[in-house]
Amino acid sequence: MYIDPNQLNLAEPATSPQFERRSAAPSSEARSLRPGQWEDHHELNLEIPLHWSVPWSDLMMVMMVMFAVLFVTKPSEQNSRELHNKTNSNSIVKASPNHQEKSIDKSPDASIPAEEILRLSEKLVTEANLDNIDVVLTENQAVKVSVRGNLLFDSGSAELKEDAIQFLNKLAGVIASNNYMIEVSGHTDDFPIKTTTYPTNWELSSARASRVARYLIEAGNLNPGRFTVSGHAFYRPVAKSIDSTNKAQNRRVEILITRNEYKP
Repeated sequence: MYIDPNQLNLAEPATSPQFERRSAAPSSEARSLRPGQWEDHHELNLEIPLHWSVPWSDLMMVMMVMFAVLFVTKPSEQNSRELHNKTNSNSIVKASPNHQEKSIDKSPDASIPAEEILRLSEKLVTEANLDNIDVVLTENQAVKVSVRGNLLFDSGSAELKEDAIQFLNKLAGVIASNNYMIEVSGHTDDFPIKTTTYPTNWELSSARASRVARYLIEAGNLNPGRFTVSGHAFYRPVAKSIDSTNKAQNRRVEILITRNEYKP
């Protein structure tokens, strides 16, 4: 049996408004409209869906902003930790200022200029009002303190005299302010000596240098490793032994504050 399709009264399927707004593509009627007729075509309620690149670009923008925020805030966190550590270290230092000052006082400074040591040594000589002490600066920038005559010892003796104790005490304080090596050398005149304690001037000059070095170490609480002691008898005179004045100049003990730092 033949059925004419035009005679069929077929109902169109019901479509919700939401479904119509989300139509995947415009109808043939919408596609046939010219651009100028699009706004005037009120019968059609069509909405063209967004292209996939639009939400993708939004997602990329969000991720870029997120990474930018992370990049900016990460150094700030590091700076905050550094500032926190620095604050804690400053608090520790401020909490014990007395201990820090004591440590500094006990640490000798090896960077003291030779001119400053020379000035302090000359000041000691001036205050002691002693004429038979010379303080000079050598070519090697070492400070040499020469104590001549009978100021330190009586003739033929290696026992310190009371007049020299006060000067040696102050000189020990100057030596304690630095960390340089100290050389102490003893010298005699050419008058021969022959005793049980000192058979020759070698023993006498060495004993006098040792006595001065030992006293400086004890008076200034100095490290004995900084000291070198030597005796030269009468073989290194500073004046010809023609009279008592020159002989007194040759009888001396020299304390040399070198520029060589002591390293245990």
